[in-house]
Amino acid sequence: MEFIKEYIQNQVKNRRIGIFGTGIKAIIAVGFLENIGIHEYVFFDNDQVKVGKMFDTKMILDVSEISKNYFILISTVHFRAISEQLCTLGLEELEDYIWALELEYYDALIRWRNEPKVPEISFSDLEELERKLSLYVDVEKIDWFDEADFEKFEQSLGFQEIYNKQNNKRYRRKIREYYCVERLLKFDEWEKNDTYIDVGAAESPFAKYLRENKGINAYALDLKAGRYSELPYYIQEDATRMHFKDNEVTAISLQSSFEMFLGEADMNFIEEAARVLRKGGKVIICPLYLHKQYLSTVSPNYYHVGGADKDSLECIRLDCRGNVPLGRFYSIAALNERVLKNAKLCVLFPRIYSLAQNLVEKDGFVYLKFILCLEKEGRD
Repeated sequence: MEFIKEYIQNQVKNRRIGIFGTGIKAIIAVGFLENIGIHEYVFFDNDQVKVGKMFDTKMILDVSEISKNYFILISTVHFRAISEQLCTLGLEELEDYIWALELEYYDALIRWRNEPKVPEISFSDLEELERKLSLYVDVEKIDWFDEADFEKFEQSLGFQEIYNKQNNKRYRRKIREYYCVERLLKFDEWEKNDTYIDVGAAESPFAKYLRENKGINAYALDLKAGRYSELPYYIQEDATRMHFKDNEVTAISLQSSFEMFLGEADMNFIEEAARVLRKGGKVIICPLYLHKQYLSTVSPNYYHVGGADKDSLECIRLDCRGNVPLGRFYSIAALNERVLKNAKLCVLFPRIYSLAQNLVEKDGFVYLKFILCLEKEGRD
């Protein structure tokens, strides 16, 4: 981690080093500083009982003493809360503080700081995308989004704590994904032999909610085990090679996961979905991420490691820290070649749903605007 090492060593030339937090994670920051030859630093802690005492032979200071005269290493799992606290004191991430538990992320962020970032997209760009989409696929404007109905749905889910409603600026958008899936699949009309799969859902409580509240035969699939892995219907499995039988599944949905399918997995998944779906069954991809150009967006620590699609623009995203090896944004041409054509060959017929602009909650390049539905030909 030569880049973050040099960066911190340069900070020492002009200001003091502070470690925020004196819990068990503090040893990570201490070890890093000692390994790069920095032995003079202080600690900060919100716990007034600790202030004025010594920790690891260093003084613990009150947070009121924090200023731009210090460069801070946050050494606690509560990064978001501490970050907000430091921001109120006029400090900025990277310029004035980092999270000691994500040193590889910052090393890559500094290394690739001059490489292309994800380009912004405007509402006029979205309108143009919608116009071009209509040349390849039926596009239907959503007229069923009702705010009062949505709020009732949000309360019924009970996901407020799980998704940290109070502090998560994307909480509403996440719940809207589930709302759109609910409206398109009409779970209240399902029968006992119907089967639903939530793909890319290791941390999502949606399958659990459907089983417990609607009696749906719901499953959750992900390559990695998540918080509900003890439940037998949360399955660690490759969605391109599912264990479900031919023509067994009524519907599949992917909420903010399809864009992360590496390599040719997006195309392979469509073929697998066509195999397991019943006639008339549906795949819902919500959102369908589109952009003016074909993008492979990655966290800094995944830049140039081989995950980007051929012929796409590989660019760095800063909204998901070090967690995204790939976030694919299709251009219209790439969507047609990789998804629409392949779906039609598999007798999955596509339809795009488009939210009205006044419903689109967009920050930079992240938005819920388009939803892709693939429906298997015929009826049981």
